[in-house]
Amino acid sequence: MLLFATGLLGRAVPGLAQVRARQRRQLWAQGLLLGAVAALVLLFATGLLGRAVPGLAQGLMWLALPVGAAVVYVFGVVLAHRQVGDDARTARLVGQRRPELSLDVLAAVELSRERREEAGWSPQLADAFLRQMDERARTVDPGLVVDRQPLRRVAMACGGVVLALAVLMFFVGGRWVAGWKHLREQAARPETAAQAEPITGDIELTYRYPAYTGLAPRTVPGTNGEVSAPAGTEVVLKTRSDRPIERAEVVVNDQVLPLTVTGGRELTGSFVAKQGGHYHFVFYASRAKPLAVGPDIPLTVEADKAPQVTLLTPSTEIEVDPGQTVTLKYEATDDYGLSGLSLVYRMPGAKQETRVNLPREDSRRSRGTFNWDLGPLKPAPGDRITYYVEAKDNDAVEGPKKGVSRTQTLRVYSAAEHRRAALEKAEVLWGRLVDHLADRLEGPDRAKQKDATAVETAKSVDTSGQQLADDFRMQGSELSREKDVPKEIVSALLNIGGELKRSVGTTSDFRRLYLRTQRARGEDWGTGTRLTAVVEDEIEGLERDILYLESLLDRQKLEALQEMTKQLANERRDLSRLIEQFKANPDEAAREQVMQQIQQLKSRIQELMQRMAELRKGIRDEHLNAEALSEMMQQEDMQGAMDEVERLMQEGKSDEALAKLQELGMQMDEMLESMDKSQEDFGAEQYPELAEKFGKFMDDLQGTMSEQQKVAEQTRALRDQARSQNRDRLKEKGQALKDELNRKLKQVQEDYQKLDPGRLNSRAARPLEEAQSELRNVENALKVDDFDLAAESAARAEDAARQLSSMGEQQRQLDEMFGNPPEVRQQSAKLAEQLKKDSRDVSDVSQQLQNLFPPPGSQLSPQEKQQLQQLGQRQQQLEQRAQGLRQQMEDMEQTAPLFGEEAGQQMDEIGQRMGEASQRMQGKDPGRGYGEQQAAMEGLKRFQQQMQQSQQGRKGGRGLPMPMGSGRRQEGNGRNPQDKVELPDEDAFQAPREFRKDLLDAMKQGAPEKYREQVKRYYEELVK
Repeated sequence: MLLFATGLLGRAVPGLAQVRARQRRQLWAQGLLLGAVAALVLLFATGLLGRAVPGLAQGLMWLALPVGAAVVYVFGVVLAHRQVGDDARTARLVGQRRPELSLDVLAAVELSRERREEAGWSPQLADAFLRQMDERARTVDPGLVVDRQPLRRVAMACGGVVLALAVLMFFVGGRWVAGWKHLREQAARPETAAQAEPITGDIELTYRYPAYTGLAPRTVPGTNGEVSAPAGTEVVLKTRSDRPIERAEVVVNDQVLPLTVTGGRELTGSFVAKQGGHYHFVFYASRAKPLAVGPDIPLTVEADKAPQVTLLTPSTEIEVDPGQTVTLKYEATDDYGLSGLSLVYRMPGAKQETRVNLPREDSRRSRGTFNWDLGPLKPAPGDRITYYVEAKDNDAVEGPKKGVSRTQTLRVYSAAEHRRAALEKAEVLWGRLVDHLADRLEGPDRAKQKDATAVETAKSVDTSGQQLADDFRMQGSELSREKDVPKEIVSALLNIGGELKRSVGTTSDFRRLYLRTQRARGEDWGTGTRLTAVVEDEIEGLERDILYLESLLDRQKLEALQEMTKQLANERRDLSRLIEQFKANPDEAAREQVMQQIQQLKSRIQELMQRMAELRKGIRDEHLNAEALSEMMQQEDMQGAMDEVERLMQEGKSDEALAKLQELGMQMDEMLESMDKSQEDFGAEQYPELAEKFGKFMDDLQGTMSEQQKVAEQTRALRDQARSQNRDRLKEKGQALKDELNRKLKQVQEDYQKLDPGRLNSRAARPLEEAQSELRNVENALKVDDFDLAAESAARAEDAARQLSSMGEQQRQLDEMFGNPPEVRQQSAKLAEQLKKDSRDVSDVSQQLQNLFPPPGSQLSPQEKQQLQQLGQRQQQLEQRAQGLRQQMEDMEQTAPLFGEEAGQQMDEIGQRMGEASQRMQGKDPGRGYGEQQAAMEGLKRFQQQMQQSQQGRKGGRGLPMPMGSGRRQEGNGRNPQDKVELPDEDAFQAPREFRKDLLDAMKQGAPEKYREQVKRYYEELVK
């Protein structure tokens, strides 16, 4: 019965042995693959290390076979024993792999192990189960039971390693072969070779360098044979063998070269150093087998380094004008010599770099200068030109090597980019101004019931506001020094900064007053109400400035959009011209130029669309309907039109392309017309009253100038009549005083030259500078006998000297009050005394000059006095008109920051000059009255000129008024060199005061020695 059950089991699970056999075969296959690859890797490493580390290479070679066999043994025996189990383990594997058999196979195996009689099983049921398993087992394929994935992964990994070795052999195959060859040679050497080393005496080396190095041949006797030379050097060997031989060889990097043997011992020969490595000697007797092999001797090939190039100037990226000449300074060095120097640059959009030969010296170092004219390149504004200096050496062995300097960029000046950058900076400040307004609106200063702690906390807003005001003024000053920056933006920043400085300062002062009152008395005594009032005033000014600055920024954005559209129109015309040229001469180069221009125009249209999108976000609708303008562009489909032009040109239909461009030009003209209309009326809806007031102000200013000119001309006639009678007497009396006056002037000027205004206070620099300038004017006026101008300058110098003397006395009192060190008080007292003496001397000079003149009006007839009185009344009316202009400026300032503090001071000074002129004329002094009139007239002209320059962008005088620019004078006399200068007629006694002052300023610059007298006489004639 047991035998019967066993037979049934063999039929039920016939595949268990086959499954185990297949498992063992797969493990053996994995082991064979991995063992073979491991051996290949070791053999590959043996070849690579054969020359460099022959001992290690031999070890790897002998390890290759054992390592491979060990890997095979591990997989075929060790892992097979662990992973391939008995019938039960195999049955479980079959159940896992074949779900339809499940645990039936395992049950059959376990059934066979039990004795049926003892277990009490039914033999008939067991036989039936085993027969059923026999039928089911016939469908089981052992190949599906054993997982093939491990074998596949091993095969793929081995294949990858073999492929990698093949790729490496492609690159380093020569080195691998040389390594094996070296190992074979070592194996073939006789065992006595080690006993024969060394086999030569000292070696004499003669180096014959390549011609390009410029080095003379060099012989080095008594060496150990080590060679170090540039590539291409011929090395001549001369030595003596340690035994008699018949022939000898030198083996250089596996290349065998014969040596000449003389007398059986003397050896000579040569080789060319091409690459680093080793060489050794081999001796032979009569047989072919080597008699002795010498040791390897190092052979070093010195690398010919690439040239070193330095671009000295420009040292950084610079901005240049389109036609500017850029000076390049460069330096190049090489270890043996230079064969060429080039400037390499690339224009925007260029496919290739352009090279320009640079001058060089025939030596190892070259230093030079090259003036690079950008005019012929015709760069467009905003282009970036990259460039560097390239040098080549004279290596004739391995070929010339290149060295380059750092790559730099020339940025072609673009007015549009500068304006855009200025707008970005102004927008940042505008945003900060909005934040400051928000801080004021949300602050505690406006509350009726104030919290002293909260009010004190708001000091930080004052500090940030002061910093913001300084940033406005600093940014305005920086932008004023740049080209093509919108003047109205600069003026607005300066005006807003000045106004913000004053308003924040006032708020800060009242905050301190409120807090001090609260601490001292426990209540504010009305200071809180006043603090609220000044904060409300500041808020009102901030709102006004924010709206006005935003309008100016919008206007600049519109102008930028106009400029871009005009550039588009110009580029369209250029494209039409190129197509016309192509029609006349249809070649491939012309076609390529046309296609490149089309691409550039398409790119510009795309940029314009993007700017339109930006404008829709930033510009207000009352200034420009940017959305409607953008929709118009989309409706006209300019981009599609350019695509159509491109297609027509590709098809060779140049006439149709020109017609399409003409249609595109009409669309652009429509856009420009819409933009021009928007700019003309810009701000008219938002500031209608301001525009009207501004127009009236300009008319009143012109009327005041015209009336002042008439009054001044009539006053001048009276002045000239009086002075013509006094010329000779004035000159005779003045000559006697010149030496004494010059002596006093020289002493005072020396004192002021040594004076440091910082020793007084921060306000001392201005009166000191004014005093020095006026004293120089007095001195120059005396040189040409212009006593009238000398008297006027002395009077102004007297005022400045009096201020300095007062400041010196104040500083002395402060030092005494605060108990400063004795030496400080002593110095302060000495300085105060010195300034007081200088003030007296200047006052004496002024008084002596004033005494030269007769009493005012003494030489006028009654009729002339009456006429002068009437002119004085008219002059007084002009003063009132100037005050009215000043009031109009203040009224307009309530709406927009059109005028800064300096503009107000200019108009105040003009009014003061008019008032002084009126007083002089009513005091019967037409000479000095006319001088004040001229000063007022000059002030009006400058003021009007600044106003006109600031309004140049307003077409037809409509739209938003622009802020007035700074009234600061430029270097020199503050005049425009192109302005006409009115020369005095030959009958006049003296030229106008301002004109004579300009001439005297020019005299300060001096003249060459040989022409000094001629120049002096020339100026004397001019001022007569």
